[in-house]
Amino acid sequence: MGRALGGTGPAINAGVINDLDQNIDLRGIDKWCGTPWKIGTASKMMRDAHVRRSVDGLVSPLLAAMWDFKPTAETDEAREAADFCRYVFFERNRWDTVIKQATRYMRDGFALFEITDDVVKLPAGRFPKHPGGGSGIAITGFHHRPAYTVHRWIQNPKAPATLKGVEQWIPTSDGQRGGFRMIPADRLVRLTWEQEGANFAGLAPLRSAYGPWKLKLTFSVLSAIRHERQGVGIPRISLPPEATDEEIDTATTILESMRANSRGYLVLPAGFEFKWEETSNGTGVESAIEACNRDIAYNLAQGFQLLGLSGGNGSYALSQTQEGQFAINLDVHAEMIAECFNRGSDGFSPVKKLIAQNYGPDVPAPKLHARHLPTRDWTKVLPVVHNLTMSGQITPDERTEAFIREALMLPPQDTDNPRSPPIGLGAAKDTPEND
Repeated sequence: MGRALGGTGPAINAGVINDLDQNIDLRGIDKWCGTPWKIGTASKMMRDAHVRRSVDGLVSPLLAAMWDFKPTAETDEAREAADFCRYVFFERNRWDTVIKQATRYMRDGFALFEITDDVVKLPAGRFPKHPGGGSGIAITGFHHRPAYTVHRWIQNPKAPATLKGVEQWIPTSDGQRGGFRMIPADRLVRLTWEQEGANFAGLAPLRSAYGPWKLKLTFSVLSAIRHERQGVGIPRISLPPEATDEEIDTATTILESMRANSRGYLVLPAGFEFKWEETSNGTGVESAIEACNRDIAYNLAQGFQLLGLSGGNGSYALSQTQEGQFAINLDVHAEMIAECFNRGSDGFSPVKKLIAQNYGPDVPAPKLHARHLPTRDWTKVLPVVHNLTMSGQITPDERTEAFIREALMLPPQDTDNPRSPPIGLGAAKDTPEND
């Protein structure tokens, strides 16, 4: 009963995922992500200002969030283990760079990190329960392995929805030797968005913006041609009947002196007339481009950012509704990133391994999580906290105050100097009327 009878899909043959994308121009990781020698469609899309801004709209709040490790037990060892992870992840490594590279899955569909570790000296007195006597094992690098260098996926036959490893295709350069490198799964952190079965490449959130982006390219070219042909005036001289060659040469000289382009003029013989003909209502190219930009932003739940930019008035209620959905979407991405480090996608967790190597398997590993995402509207939360405090349902203790101060980026409480005059609920106790 413990063994599965079914299997996973899609098929993986010789390490290549059988991609069934309906667009043959995007089918396969080499088309979407590129190769070490050719840029992929996803990277081309990121050159578009609206595409980049829509992706940055999700990445920036994740960078601005306060990432932390939460102890999973109320013991001194568990609390120290959480602080040890803070030291290794946030102080010894560039965590902002890790988040930037981890969110590449929004563009490519997945992101890979190779984790390296080594024995290092620990800060004196900071980790008194560490058994290493001043030394311990720490992560020395979160090495990003770009999606376009993945040559082959090596499926785990015992658990087909997980990896046994990946084969990387490395180009030769000044600082490294090229070739194929095998990276085992027990040192890989893999972040895959919407993995279905054994589709380790996932489905990039950016993929569904390809349609409006492609249309926008066509509309932009049409708009540029239209402006070039119709937006620049054409000097015109109508010649008198039976104009002589000398009069024609004089007219040509006059026109050439008026234009930087020596051929950008029009000479009409007597009786001829020229004008641009357009459809009565126009083609609405600019409106079509705006519609594509809205679809690109809406693809990543950021349509509310374009409300009111197209000439009309934006709807505040609609903006609030869409912004709420965006905040939920952001929470989902933050949780996904945290879980890939906490539990891993292929059985390897750098957090669990780090704690087991330093404190032993009996000490519970802490949980990485994102706190105080900047999209949270504290103007709505704080009145609720105030009402609950005044009604006695929440006790205004030190931990609650510290949380609020941290969330609002206020300085920590100065415990050495008493408040003067006293404020808050306790103020009424000290007033002369209550003595």
